[in-house]
Amino acid sequence: MEKISKLSNGLTIVYKKNPQTPRIALNLFIKSGVIDEEKAGETSLITKLLLQGTKNLSSKELADKIDFYGIDLITDVKQDYLKVKAVFLNDDVEIALDLLSDIILNSTFDNFEKEVNKLKGEIVSDLDSAKTKALDNLIKNLYENHPYGNSYTKILEEINNITKEDVKNLYYSKLTANNCVISIVGDLEEAKIISLLEKHFAQIKNDETQSVNKEITEIKESKTVTIEKEDVAQAQIFKSWILPGLNNKDMPVFMVLNSILGSCGLSSRLFLELREKRGLAYVVRSSLDVMNLSSTFTLYIASEPKNIKTALAGFKTEVDKLKAELVSEKELQSAKNNIIGKRAFLHETNSQQSHYLGYYELLGLGAAFDEKLNDEILKVTPEDIKRVTNEYLKENYVVSLLAPKEFLN
Repeated sequence: MEKISKLSNGLTIVYKKNPQTPRIALNLFIKSGVIDEEKAGETSLITKLLLQGTKNLSSKELADKIDFYGIDLITDVKQDYLKVKAVFLNDDVEIALDLLSDIILNSTFDNFEKEVNKLKGEIVSDLDSAKTKALDNLIKNLYENHPYGNSYTKILEEINNITKEDVKNLYYSKLTANNCVISIVGDLEEAKIISLLEKHFAQIKNDETQSVNKEITEIKESKTVTIEKEDVAQAQIFKSWILPGLNNKDMPVFMVLNSILGSCGLSSRLFLELREKRGLAYVVRSSLDVMNLSSTFTLYIASEPKNIKTALAGFKTEVDKLKAELVSEKELQSAKNNIIGKRAFLHETNSQQSHYLGYYELLGLGAAFDEKLNDEILKVTPEDIKRVTNEYLKENYVVSLLAPKEFLN
């Protein structure tokens, strides 16, 4: 069972003891991410530059220490948070926290130009993928004029206007005690870990300034955005809706709907209808990407370009069936079992548990929500599925297509 406490500066600590585990997992979350970018790419650069040295250690010295002690240290950014994850041996907890606090508090953001060029190169390489290119086009059009739409191509457009000072100012302005959560899971006494965290992180300032809530603009009517690419054997086809965010009461229903329609593999409706019965594609699925202010529900298929209209009609048919008919209890239970089984798989390690405990605490649902979510999923009814499909999967979607020009008319 997780326990919640506060450091003297107000920073929230979520701790869970897992006895007889040799490694401790710690996640430090900062409630900031793409949502706070003034220029697309700022937070991606933060995650790269945090490991480029501190006031006390050069980038090489830092890398050597991390390697010597076998510390798994990763930085990450999503739409709503920045995260630094560290996994280390129980016996090395003080050494690991020394290094981690130095990185968090004293990063110098050296090698700025090198990391800018590296990020640009990585993005250009990723955009060689037809699927990534079409998905990029989808995201920036779903969230037009909103930071959630800061896609790869938008980063490439704006990254040369970002300065080192922009990145440092954004990071240190968001590094405040009230804006952070540390979640830690492992075999260590709670009193000891709290004492160590107090020693290393109590100096983070407590600033009550909150992020501005950047509202999502509703999609008023459907639109299709296209990319012409002649040298592809398969068209990339995405169809996506904007749904409410993480805190919405219907989130468990969205999760079950996603499983029924396309995320649970061989038994999902899209797979059975569009692949097995009609042979339109090898890959067809749905996905639910949950964020704080909104979520995206997306249908995807890769098929021969001549099948674009047929595939989109198939998407509509399967959604319309869910709007008109109640799912069977058998299908509903199978979808729930699939979700709960996947969640169990994603909670096996200390690192995975630490992530979810910190994530839900940071975004306002509380660390305990992670344990309650299975119960909420089990409560979903056939009527819930029909209701949310009718309420949210309306004619206000974005379709993104990538194919040769002759098939896009």
